[in-house]
Amino acid sequence: MARHSDSEQEEYSDQYDESEQEYSDNDPMSEDDHDEESDEEESEDEQPDREHMEKLKRSLAHVSFEQLAEVQDKMGMKEFSKARAGGVDKTESTKNVRSVSKAQILEDVKGAVSKLDKGARIRRTKNDMKRANKHSPMEVSSKRAVGRFREVVELNKPKVRDPRFEKLSGHFNQDLFEKSYAFLDDYKKSEQDLLRQQIKKAKNPERREELQQLLLKMTTREASAQEAKRKQQLKRERKKAEAELVKQGKTPYFLKRSEQRKLELMDKYEKLGEKNMDKILAKRRKKNAAKDHRRLPFKRRSE
Repeated sequence: MARHSDSEQEEYSDQYDESEQEYSDNDPMSEDDHDEESDEEESEDEQPDREHMEKLKRSLAHVSFEQLAEVQDKMGMKEFSKARAGGVDKTESTKNVRSVSKAQILEDVKGAVSKLDKGARIRRTKNDMKRANKHSPMEVSSKRAVGRFREVVELNKPKVRDPRFEKLSGHFNQDLFEKSYAFLDDYKKSEQDLLRQQIKKAKNPERREELQQLLLKMTTREASAQEAKRKQQLKRERKKAEAELVKQGKTPYFLKRSEQRKLELMDKYEKLGEKNMDKILAKRRKKNAAKDHRRLPFKRRSE
């Protein structure tokens, strides 16, 4: 390749300068017109940005506080406040505002929100659902895969029914239940006698303690069952007496719970007898005296 001489290069540069001057002279639009056009273009560009910003604000209004906090951490406090306020910061000068464009802020917010949405859609693994503590409740996914085959004809499948809560089983009758399973009380008594014999024969203290605890459980259950039966019997007697009074033409009267408890206590003390009653009252007096003694202020020591 032959190199151009210095004279040829000077001719080319002169021709380029002349053509540039002619273009500038022939150009009907001045620099002011260019500035006006650029301002109009900027205003046209700002309109869709504003609309998009309003849409983004509406979408952010439905986003939870947790997601907003994550967006704020990713973007930074300044950028986030600008995005929410419309991309304008009053404290900054106009030069700084132009340097950080609205399009950039929009992209940052959109990117952060899209990342959060993608993160929410990601299927959680078993490791993510692991419990921090073995006593805490287990977390199970509620999502189930849709069946591959559509059920066209419904088949008569056997339905599982719990007889305790099924209407077809009928109404629960407490009296009939107690009469039907009364033989179980005899079995329980025989088991208690067997436990007492095992306690006497047991040589290991730990084994004896276990048997004693088991016997205590059985006796307390039996005592509570007897107490419930006694209250049920008293309730039946009151209902019968009230039904007879209604037949005679009197208005029905329903006892309050406090009155029912009083009647149950009276019936209990009557069945205990005088000797047992005196013992119970003495214990109660002793207990109340101890309570009163604790409430009394201590006597100060004389100096």
